[in-house]
Amino acid sequence: MNFAARVKKVSAALKKNEFFYAADPSDIFYLSGFSGTFAKIIITAKKSFFITDSRYKGVTDGLNLSSFNDVIITSGLKDTLKKITPSGSKALISPNTPLGDYLRLNKERKNPSASAVISSMRLIKDKEEIETIKAAVKINELTVQALMKKIKAGVTERDLSAEFEYLAKKLGASSVSFNTIVAFDENAATPHAIVSDRKLQKGSLILLDCGVKYKGYCSDLTRVFSFGIIGTRFKEIQRNYNIVRNAKKTALKAVKDGNMAVLADREARRVLFERKLDKFFTHSLGHGLGIDIHEEPYVNSKTKALFREGMVFTCEPGIYFEGNYGIRIEDDYVVTKNGPVKLGSLDDQLILL
Repeated sequence: MNFAARVKKVSAALKKNEFFYAADPSDIFYLSGFSGTFAKIIITAKKSFFITDSRYKGVTDGLNLSSFNDVIITSGLKDTLKKITPSGSKALISPNTPLGDYLRLNKERKNPSASAVISSMRLIKDKEEIETIKAAVKINELTVQALMKKIKAGVTERDLSAEFEYLAKKLGASSVSFNTIVAFDENAATPHAIVSDRKLQKGSLILLDCGVKYKGYCSDLTRVFSFGIIGTRFKEIQRNYNIVRNAKKTALKAVKDGNMAVLADREARRVLFERKLDKFFTHSLGHGLGIDIHEEPYVNSKTKALFREGMVFTCEPGIYFEGNYGIRIEDDYVVTKNGPVKLGSLDDQLILL
């Protein structure tokens, strides 16, 4: 990653009496590649500083922090800030800055105010970021395929959730990007279901919502499995699944460089409305994806965002029938001049087991 170019871009956006104070762990990683529990970054119009404590001395020695004029191992952040931030200077911070850091700057009369300088940079992924997310998606898909071999009668939601994390790490992931959702039948009717000790039985629907983290970047994927479902119940689920799949396909046609993101959300809802299923679609169509599992742009019915080349986002329409079952299909895409490109290769049809 070209951390030096990122730091330089932030510096160029600052006035003489301003400095950018980065404290959010994701922003820290974006600017430096550091992922420990304590670090701050100060960027002025002329200089930049990476601040951590003695616990990470060895880590910083191993990182290429040549992007920064000074690497400071501090024993007292308050005193360090006083030394490197001139009196009367103003702090710019990300909207997701921890409250404690905001209060510290406010107490020091640095008049902290929110700035979109880093969030706007993170919005557009460079080629290396896209390739890293693509690698995360590949690990995710391979893990789903490996997990399928573990699905059998009697296994619990909790068993499969834990098994997914184990398999993902064996296949190269550093961690999961969020708590893996495994939901059987009516549990799948809750979009963000909490795993339980419910045992799988023949004739069940399984919803798997999962993601991995690889080299600091996330993936996000949802698939639905039919575990021995037959008869009229299978026909109903297959019919509704194909409608959701069509909503996803139709929504993606509205994804073009310069198009309003809200159009994709509207197109998905239009398809569901025509089949009288729109009231069962209870969340947004998708969200940005990168260092965090949820980033800008947010693809929903209220967004004012425009799709731009280099954005990475999820497309995940779903319908949920309380007390019965839920269906969601999710993949990750990058916006190009010619439309969206899927970052994975796993088919999005209903999976029969």
